[in-house]
Amino acid sequence: MDTLSLRLFLRIAERGALSAAARDLSLSPASASARLVKLEDLVGFRLFNRTTRAVSLTTDGAAFLPYAQHALETLESGLSSVSGKEAGAKGVLRMTLPGSFGRMHVIPRLADFHARYPLVQLDLRLSDEVLDVVEGAYDLIIRNAPLSDSSIIARKLAADKRVLCASPAYLAEHGAPATPDELINHHCVVLAGNNKWKFENGQVINAPRSFVINDGEAVRLLLESGMGISIKSLWNASESLKAGRLVKVLPDFPLVTESSIWALYPSNRIIAPKVRVMIDFLLDQFQPVPPWER
Repeated sequence: MDTLSLRLFLRIAERGALSAAARDLSLSPASASARLVKLEDLVGFRLFNRTTRAVSLTTDGAAFLPYAQHALETLESGLSSVSGKEAGAKGVLRMTLPGSFGRMHVIPRLADFHARYPLVQLDLRLSDEVLDVVEGAYDLIIRNAPLSDSSIIARKLAADKRVLCASPAYLAEHGAPATPDELINHHCVVLAGNNKWKFENGQVINAPRSFVINDGEAVRLLLESGMGISIKSLWNASESLKAGRLVKVLPDFPLVTESSIWALYPSNRIIAPKVRVMIDFLLDQFQPVPPWER
C-alpha cells in the first residue's frame, strides 16, 4: 500500500470529488481512478460510492479513514525523527472525553489551544462510556475510570478528589450529620453502582439509596434542588460550592480518592506531534494544581 494512494484516498474524502483530488496531487484523472481501484482491491472493500457528479465515503470507507490518516502521520513522524527534523503539530486529532468534564474544563480552553496550534483539527466526542482507544481509532482519550488495559499509556492530569455535599436548604431542614454513621438517617442521592462511601478513617458506609441515578451531572442538579446528600467530584461541584448552591458535608471526615483524570493513548503507536502538544497543553492547564482547587 503506497503512501500516494493513501493521500489520494484522504484527499478524495476531503474534496468529495476524484478530479479535484487528482489535481491537488498532480495526477491525471485516469491515473487517480486506477490508483483508487487498486487500493480498493487491496483493502478488500469499496471506499466510495460513485456518481457522475460526486463521490461519498461508504460505511467501510468512513471506518478506514482514521486509520489511513494515522498511518500517514506516523510515517511522517518517523521520517522526521530519523532525519532530525521536528514535525509540526498538524492533522486531525480524534479525542474523546467525559461529557461534563469536557464541557466544564476542556472545551472552554480549546480556543487557546487552537491559537497555538492552528494546523491541528479537532474531532471531539463527548461520552461517558469507557471507550477502546485502539478499536475506536481515537488518538487520545480523557477518562477518570480505573485503568486496566496494559496496551495503553496513561498520563495523569489531575487527582479526582471527591467530597460529600448538599444544599443549604436540605441541611436547614434535616440538619447536618456529625459523623459518617449518621448518614443512615439522611436522604442520599446515589450514583448507580456506587453506594459504598469510603472515608480516610477506614469507615465504609452503605449509603441509603433514597435516590439512584446513573448520571453525575444529574446528581449535582438533584443536590442543588435539596434532594439529599451525595458524593461529588470537586471538579464538578467547585463552582456550586463557591456560589453557595452547595456546601460540604462532614468536612472533617475526608473521602478516599481512588481515581484520577487520565490522558490515555495506545502504547503501540508512535506519539504524533498533534497528540503530544495536546497532552502538554492539558498538563499545563491542570498541573500542579487544577483550577477547581485553586
